[in-house]
Amino acid sequence: MAELIVDVGMHDGTDTAYYLAKGFDVVAIEANPEFCADASTRFAAEIARGQLTICNVGVAEQPGELTFWVSSRSEWSSFHKENATKGGASATSIAVPSVRFADLLKPFPAPFYIKVDIEGNDTLCIHELERFAVLPAYVSLESSGSAGEDIGFLTKLGYQAFKCVRQNDWREITPDNMIWQGNVRKFLTGAGKFGVCPPLRWHYRKPRIKGWKFVVGSSGPLAKELPGRWLGSDEVLTVWEHLCAVDRQLNANGLGEWYDIHAFRA
Repeated sequence: MAELIVDVGMHDGTDTAYYLAKGFDVVAIEANPEFCADASTRFAAEIARGQLTICNVGVAEQPGELTFWVSSRSEWSSFHKENATKGGASATSIAVPSVRFADLLKPFPAPFYIKVDIEGNDTLCIHELERFAVLPAYVSLESSGSAGEDIGFLTKLGYQAFKCVRQNDWREITPDNMIWQGNVRKFLTGAGKFGVCPPLRWHYRKPRIKGWKFVVGSSGPLAKELPGRWLGSDEVLTVWEHLCAVDRQLNANGLGEWYDIHAFRA
C-alpha cells in the first residue's frame, strides 16, 4: 500500500496531480463542487483504481452546513467572505456540508503528509491534529496572521523541524537570507510605484524541480525534496516575525508574497 497524502484545499487539482504522479495515495478535500466535478473527470482512472478519494466538504469546528463563498479569484474562495472578496474580487455564496477534520480522516490510513491551504481555516486543521491516533510525519500550512501560534502548537505536538517556503518560487526563507529577501521586496515595491516592475514580484523560478514543472499557485515540491536545511522552531519563528515586520513596514502595499510553513516530526 502506498503512503497517503491529504490535500486539504485541492482547488484545481494541481497539487493532487503531483502527489499522484509521485505514486502516493491521495485524499483530496475541496469545498467547491465544481472543482470536485472537474477533478472526478480528470482523475477518473486514479479514482477507479483506488489511488484517489475526493471529499466535497468543508472543514469546520462542528459538523453541519456552512456558507462557502466562491470567489471570482478562485484561489481566494473561502468560508470567510472578507477573504473571498479581497482586492475587489466578487463572490457568490453556496451551502456546503462541513465536518471536523479528524473525523473525516478516521476511515483512512494514517497520512504521511498533510498539506493545508484553505484560505483562513488552516488553523482548524492544525488543532485537529491533537485528535489523531497517529500524527503525520510532515504537515504544511499557508501562513497567515496565526502562523506563529500554529508553529507553537505544532512544536507542542512534537514537530521539531520547520521550513518557510515562498510560494512564488518555492525558495526557502532562512535566518541567513531573510534580511536580504526583505530588502529586495522593499526595493521592488518602491520600483513598482514608478512602473519599473510588474504587478507581481519578480522571482527566479526553475522550470522544473525533480523533473516536475510546477505551475504558479501550487504548493510546490515536498519539503524533504528542497535543498535547504530544516530550522528549529525558534529559527522559523524569527523568520516569520521578520516577514511580518516587512509587511507592516510596507503598509500592506507590497507586490504579493505568500509563504507555506512546513513541519517535520520524526
